[in-house]
Order: sequence, then C-alpha cells, then structure tokens
Amino acid sequence: MTERVPAQIVDFLGAEPTDEQWRAISWPLEPYVLIAGAGSGKTSVMAARVIWLALRAVESGGDQGVWPGNVLCLTFTNKATENLVIRVRRALSVLDLPEGEEPEVTNYHGFAQQILDRYGMLEGIEPGQRVLTPAQRVELCSRVLDLMPFEQVTTQWQPTIVGNILELVDQAQNHLVEPEEIVAFNERRLEELSGHRSDRAYKAALERIELARAAIVFRDLKRDLSLIDFGDQIGLAARIVRNHPEVGAELRSRFAAVLLDEYQDTNVAQARLLEGVFGGGHPVTAVGDPDQNIYAWRGASLYNLFEFPERFPRADGRPAERLSLYTNFRSGSRILAAADALMASMPKEQRPDPGKRLEPWEPNGDGAVRVARHGDEVREAEAIAERILELRRDGHPWGGIAVLCRTSRLFPTLQRVFERHEIPVEIVGLAGLLKMPEVVEVLSYARAVASPLESVALGRILLGPRYRVGFKDLARVAGWAKGKTIALRDEDEDLSEDVPFLVAEALEHLDEVEGMSDEGRARLEAFRDELAELGIEARRPVPEFLAEVIRRVGLLAELDAWPDRDVAQARRRNLAAFLDEVHAFSPLEGELTLQRFLDYVDVVEGGERDEWSPAQPSEADSVKVMTIHVAKGLEFDTVFVPGLAEHQFPNDRIQHNPAERGKSLDFEMRGDAALLPRYRGVLKAFKEELKRQEIVEERRTCYVAMTRARRLLVVSGAPWYGETKRPHGPGTFLEELAAWRSSEGLADVDPGAEVGEENPLAGYREAFVRDWPGPARPSDADALFPRGWRAAALEASERGSVPPQLLEALPEEEREAYAEAATSRRRLAEHLVTQEVAVDGGPTPPTSVGVGRLIDYGRCPKLFYWSAVRPLPRFPGPSARIGSEIHRWIELRSQGQTTLLELEDEHPDLTVEELAGTPGKLEDLRSAFLASRFASLVPLYPERPFLLPLEGVTVTGRIDAIFGVEDGPWEVVDYKTGSRPPADDQLARAQLDLYGLACVEVWRKRPEDLKLTYLYLATGEEVSHTLDDPDVVRRRVTGWIRGILASAYDPTPGEQCRWCDFQPFCDAGKAWVEANPKR
Repeated sequence: MTERVPAQIVDFLGAEPTDEQWRAISWPLEPYVLIAGAGSGKTSVMAARVIWLALRAVESGGDQGVWPGNVLCLTFTNKATENLVIRVRRALSVLDLPEGEEPEVTNYHGFAQQILDRYGMLEGIEPGQRVLTPAQRVELCSRVLDLMPFEQVTTQWQPTIVGNILELVDQAQNHLVEPEEIVAFNERRLEELSGHRSDRAYKAALERIELARAAIVFRDLKRDLSLIDFGDQIGLAARIVRNHPEVGAELRSRFAAVLLDEYQDTNVAQARLLEGVFGGGHPVTAVGDPDQNIYAWRGASLYNLFEFPERFPRADGRPAERLSLYTNFRSGSRILAAADALMASMPKEQRPDPGKRLEPWEPNGDGAVRVARHGDEVREAEAIAERILELRRDGHPWGGIAVLCRTSRLFPTLQRVFERHEIPVEIVGLAGLLKMPEVVEVLSYARAVASPLESVALGRILLGPRYRVGFKDLARVAGWAKGKTIALRDEDEDLSEDVPFLVAEALEHLDEVEGMSDEGRARLEAFRDELAELGIEARRPVPEFLAEVIRRVGLLAELDAWPDRDVAQARRRNLAAFLDEVHAFSPLEGELTLQRFLDYVDVVEGGERDEWSPAQPSEADSVKVMTIHVAKGLEFDTVFVPGLAEHQFPNDRIQHNPAERGKSLDFEMRGDAALLPRYRGVLKAFKEELKRQEIVEERRTCYVAMTRARRLLVVSGAPWYGETKRPHGPGTFLEELAAWRSSEGLADVDPGAEVGEENPLAGYREAFVRDWPGPARPSDADALFPRGWRAAALEASERGSVPPQLLEALPEEEREAYAEAATSRRRLAEHLVTQEVAVDGGPTPPTSVGVGRLIDYGRCPKLFYWSAVRPLPRFPGPSARIGSEIHRWIELRSQGQTTLLELEDEHPDLTVEELAGTPGKLEDLRSAFLASRFASLVPLYPERPFLLPLEGVTVTGRIDAIFGVEDGPWEVVDYKTGSRPPADDQLARAQLDLYGLACVEVWRKRPEDLKLTYLYLATGEEVSHTLDDPDVVRRRVTGWIRGILASAYDPTPGEQCRWCDFQPFCDAGKAWVEANPKR
C-alpha cells in the first residue's frame, strides 16, 4: 500500500491508512455514503480526502481532482466546524498551495443562510432577514393567542399552548410541510377517525387543525415583520432551489466536491435542500453512523442516511456506493464486543448494515468491562467513587475519567458523594450545572430580581439558611398575596384562573400581613431591602451582576470557611463554570439581558435533553460528569454509565404520538414515514409500537455512551432511585449486557443483593434539609472545642481575648501567625460593624438624581421611591426601546457618523414584542424627523450632558440637541416619540424648564436667549416656550430635592396612576383609579 498512498497522506495520518480508509479517501469523483463507526477516525479521513483531491488537481494542472477552494464541507455544530477547519488546515499544510486555498467549511444552517442572502430576491425575500432567538420566537408566537380563538386545545395555560404551536411548527419545518397541508390532511380524516372506538385520535386531529391554523398566523406575523427562524432558513432555501434550477447549477459550478459530516443528524428538510442543490451525480460524500443517531428528538432523521444512495444517484442513474469504516482506533476489544452485543437486538430495518461489527485495533488491547447492580442510587454513586479512588491510587489522572448519565437527574447525588470522597469533579454543560445547589441559589436571586412572578425563587431564598424565614410566617405572606389575587379575580371576571399570586407584592405590604412573628417580619424586611439593592445592580452586564450576587449572598465567604477544602474547590469550580457559560452565551442579536439569559436557562431546564451544541470539558484534572448527549464526540480512558434501570434508562416515554397529541405531526406527512409505525385505529397497539421505537432510540444513546471508553467501561443500575414507593426492575440494557457476559465471559458482573420491599432512600433528602428554626450550620463540635468552635469564639469575644493557656500551648511560629490573623479579623469586624450601621440607618439619600427621576418625584413621590430608592422591576413597553432607538438614530445622523443611505438600511435592535406591537412605527418616526426643520440643521451640541448641583444633590441630564451659536441665542430641543400631553398637565414643561435652568446655571446663558422646544415625532408637532423665571424653576426643583432628602415619599395619586408600573402595589393609586373610571 505504501507505493500507492501518497507520502503527504501518510504523513498527515501518522501511519498508512487501512484498506477501508484508503478506499474512502481515494474514491472517484462521484456520490457515495460513508458509514463511519464510532472511533473510526472519520474526521481525519475527510481531511485526507481533501488532500487526495488537491494532489490530483496539482498533478493534472486542474484537469482532475478538485482544488481545495472548490470543496464545500458542511458540519452540524459550530464546534464541529472549528475542529474540521483545524484538521483540514493541518492536512493542507503538507502541500505547496497558494495562500487562502482551502475549503469552505460551514454548518448546514449557515449554508442555507448563504442561499437566502445571495438568491432570496428571486422569491421576494429581502436579504439580511433577522433570525429569531428561541426567546423571541416564544414572544412573537404569544401574540397569536390575541389574534385567534382556541376551542380545541387541551390546556388553558398559555405557555403550554404557545409551546404546542411551536412544536408543531418545528416538525412541519423539519419535513417541509406547510400548515395548510396539515389542516387539509386532518380535515379529510375526521370522518374516518370519528368511527373509531376511542375518540382520542379524533380530538387530537381537531386540536392539530387548530394548532396548524395558529401556525399560519405565526408564519404571517414573521413575514410581516421580515423575521425568520432556523426552520425558515432551511425551508426558504429549499424553495429557492426548487423553483430556480439556475441556483443549484451555479452552486455546483462553485463547489466541485461536497463533504457532508454527521449526516445522520440532519433532518428531512436539510436533506431535501442538499438533494436539490447537489443531486444528479454531483460528487457528494455523506459521512455518518446510523448507530449514533441520538438527536431524533430535535428532528434528526436516520432516513436520510438510508436513502442517500437513491436520493443522490450517480450520473448514470445507478444508486451511489455505500462504503464503511468499521475499524475502531479508540476502544479495547471487550468494550467493542459489549457495544456490538447491545446493538445486536436492533431491528434490521434500523441499520443499513445489520451485520455491522466494530473491528478492534490490536494495539488497544482487550480493555475491560464491568456490569453491576447496586442497592440504590447512593450506593451506586459510592461504588463509582470507590472505583475512581482505586484508579487514582494506580496512577490514573482524574481527567481521564468520565461519568455519563442519561439525564442530569443523577448529578446532585454524584456530586455529593464525590465531595465526601474528596474527588475533584467538573459538571460539564449548563443543564447539569443548573442542578448544583450553589448555582440554584444564584439563579434564585436572579429570578427574584428579574420578575415579581418568581414566587418559587423567593420562597427558596426565604426558607434557605441565609434568611431562615419560618414556614408559618411565609405561609401568612403567601396567604395575603393569594387573597389579593382572588379579590382581583372577583373584580375582573375576564382575568385568567392561571394568574399567580405574587409574594413579591406582599413584601411591599408587610404591615398589612397579620399574625407574623417579629423576627420573621424583620427578616422579610431585610430581604425586601436587599432585593431592591440587587434590582439596581441588575442594570450591570449579566455576568457582572451574577458575580455580584455570588459575592453579596456570601457564597465565596462560605466556601472560604468550608472545612473541606476539596469540596469547597469543587463548588468554586461549579460557580466558575456557570459564569463561563454565562459569558459564552450570547443572543443572536442585541445585548444580553438578564431576562434573555433566564429565558435561555428555562429552555435548557424545560427539556430532558441538553443544548444543541455539545459543551467542551475544561483541561482541568478532574472527573467529568455530563449527559451522554453532551459527551458525543469525546473519549476517555474510563467511562461509568450509571442509571440503567427500568423506566430510567432505557426510558420508553413517547416523544410524538399523533393519535393522542395535537402537537404531533401526522406520521403519514413526514418525510421519513417509511421508518415509523402507522395508526390503524387500535390505540393500544400503536402506543406499543411507539414505545418500541423509543427503546430503539435509547439503545443508540447507550451505544454512544459505551463507545466513549478507551480502557475501562463500567455500566450499572439500581432498583431504587429517589424516594419512590416501588423499586425499578433492572433495565433492559443491563440485563442484556449481563446475559452477554454469561455467554461470552468477557466482563465482570456483580448482580447485587436481593431487592427489599422498603426503599432505603426514604428520608434521604431530609438529611440535607435543616429544621427551622434550628441552626443554620451543622454542628462544629470536636475534641478541642466540645461545644463547638463558634461557641468558643463567642466566649472569647465576650472576654475580649483568647485564654492565655491556649496561646501558651502554641509553638512560637503559630503564635505569630495567630497575631497576624487576629489583627486581620479585627479589621474585618470593624468593617462589618460599619456596614451594619449603614444598613440599619435606612435608605441612604441619593447624591445625584436624573432629570426624569426628579420629575417622577414631582409627579408622585411614591413613584420616585419605587423607581430609585427601593426599585422594583419595571415593565417597559415598546415605547421605551423605540424611543431609545430613534434618539440614537438622530444622534448618529446629527454627528455625521454614517450616511443617510446606511441609516435607512439599518435594522434597529428591537425585540420581537416591540416590533410586533407597533409594526412600522420606527419608520414613521424617522419620516417625521426628516420632514421637520431640524433634519436640515446641524446642532451646536447633540446629546449634550450636564451636571447641575442643587441643595447638595447633583441633577444629571442629557439634552437631545442645542441649536444656535456659541455666544448667541440657543434653541434647546427635546425629541418625544410619545403623544403630546394634555393641556392641563402642570409638569408638561418641567423637563425643558430644567434644561433651561441648566443652560443658565452651567453655561451662563441669559434666559431671554433660550427657546425651549418639544418636537413630537408621533404627530410632527412643535411646541415651544421661553424659560420661566429661573428662580421660580429653581424653587420648584429644590422643593422636590428637599423632599427626597427628607425621605418624604407619600403618594400623590392622579392621572399617572393609570399607567404606573407600581399601581398594583399602591393602595392610594388603586383607590384613585377605582374612583375615577376612564370614560
């Protein structure tokens, strides 16, 4: 083989390729599919294929082969794209090629977006359409509920209805099915379904028709707003290619060879798009492994891999060739034998090569497999920890060991046990980190700050060790909130039963809550004040805010004082990993806000599966704990796979059931219908077939986990998980592997003890919950301090010093260390006392206040209090963000930072809710400004800031524009995007009057030289006035400031109560609104 394999390929691979590798590398320029088993080195083979094509092009002067720049490589995730780019660049470095001569490597969605950008106009699709984030998609879909009635849905909970609409949309997009087709198909079937014994399929069809009609409304909303989602990218690109053959011809001339990675993870729509572009004999190489198809829950279809030879035939019409890579270069032979044994039960129609077996590479040796059943979940974790410690004593690094779980449910138990055994552990992936206690606490504070609806988060904090509010006190608070909500429902019959009661509101009315203990009331007041302070901190960037939460709630200090340093380090590592995830996450557009991040967290927590893009473990020498879906593509010397128990792993919970769920697309309409069961009127039989299909999916997931191991594989299960009443039977996979061991003798098996009737984990969790009002910390007694070192420290503080006999017992160097430590502690104590005094002194008067907030005070002191002193979450509507955008647009235009053409093409970063609520408003506001006289004028000062000291407080502001000349008259202009206030609004002129006072006080302008103008962009009106007597303005403003300094925050109800965000918390405001109904 050495003579026919180019040296460049041997050098790149580090050895001669195997026969099957060389066959795949050197296959002629025609379509073929490569079935690449786990650990077969498929990425290296793909890169070597690029070298081979380049060598042929170099040798023939371009007549044969393909230059790298004419090769297209498509992968599934951004991480896979990065890996392939690195491999290909390293591969091509052995060739003498011009600079930049390398393939185009992107992911499937990126390729579809290129088609939209380049050819979208052929179908009337404007280039640069914005792609919705998942949170924005939910926001926009929520508007559908206001635009159509729902009579057939099986739930009244609005988030569930929205989720069901989007789930049906996703499935339709994955299979290139239009919602109108779903409606027509189900309407045709209604008569047939009505005759079935069970009416479930009939009701599901009615619900599906309604959801499909909602999908049409959702699609129209996106179209009206020039928005698309990921599914639209593929569908629209496929439509362009289908309706305009010249697009495919141009792309085929651009890319002379195509490599498709992880083809088993593509959905039907992606496959149809690629077929439309590169079908008909074009040299396409699809690489994938049907046994690693573990993303069916997000639309991946095994059908694509099976049908590739027929869908991508050769130029003469013959089916494409199917090649294989079955030599595994990763795992020992016994590990591969166990994996093959697991897959032996797969239905033949689910594998293109039913006889496939992974061939071991001799240098890897035998490896080892252990199958075990333990008494319960905790004992299983203990057994894993003990085996890890044995490996460590034998010289194995922590970082070469991984624990792979079906879901993240087992993570807390593993973490707890590993901490007890001082095993450094890294939880990989956000889904797992979200279950760690320290991360849960941080997120609870974040949720409580972000939304008053998060009563569960508030309860977690208040019942926790920091505040330790008693159940009775908290129940009385919740009861007050519940009573208010019920009263509100009685007043408004249209109010949904699903409206929750707000504990956050009750915290503002603690004086109305009866029957509370004094201690409980004091703790709740302290928490309320801290929540207000955190509300201010939440204006900072999200990573900074979450880091501030960690600092403020004392997590780091607690870990510093933790007696077990390894446990503390593990928890610190979890917090650091969590903050890394925060830094790594970014929305598709716009800035990262706290609510956007929490929406993303909800998406991750809401499903049992992990994020689309697999996380990468760090290089730290620690045991990695992750879900199997996150581990795909990774490998470790030792792999533990726990949780193989009945209904745990495998889990036969049905993902899609169109016979009972309206949100499931009819299987007959799916592109992979040939692989799926059919509903023929017998519901029980249909569900059994669906469960068997779910077991097939689970089997592939287990196979992926097993083939991550290089040297040692340990699979285990237990009868008891959690505090269930009945034990779990052994999982199907565990039984099969135990039977395989009995017949082959290639694994160690521990069948475990006989299962008892009582759950040994009963009360297990209770051991980790502290009684209230018991101690917030566990006992710290030991031989030296029988009553505990905290009690000893308290006695020492009361005496003022440490007993001399203790100091005398210390060696001299330790006495010196004690002296240094004591000095440091005294300084810290002084600082804490100062801080406590400051906190106990009530709200600190502000040293500065903005113009807007100052006018808030003039309108209603309570509005200022809740906005600036003890800020509660605000609920800004579209106007605020649209106002910010139009001000930014005018500022940039005034400063000449961009051309008018560029500004017209710019799409502002607005949320879907804002755009959806007022489509076209931004353009109207821009047009109004361009039609005004100010559009042709250059301001003397655009966005002019100022600081105006009054009564010891600095008033801060920013004037939109000042027109005029430096030493002459000025026109001070403020642009308003809202409507003109009523004529009787006594504060309508206050903002410009304050600006005028700043011009007089700061820039020494004469009052008669000032013209003050509001430009109302919504109507195009100009309203101007001259400055009132500056002394009159000054007296009014200083009166407001004195009220703030005196903490005078009594409400002054009025018309503003109708739109005030805080009206639900303000009795005076509610009373005024009730007494003054709007006519």
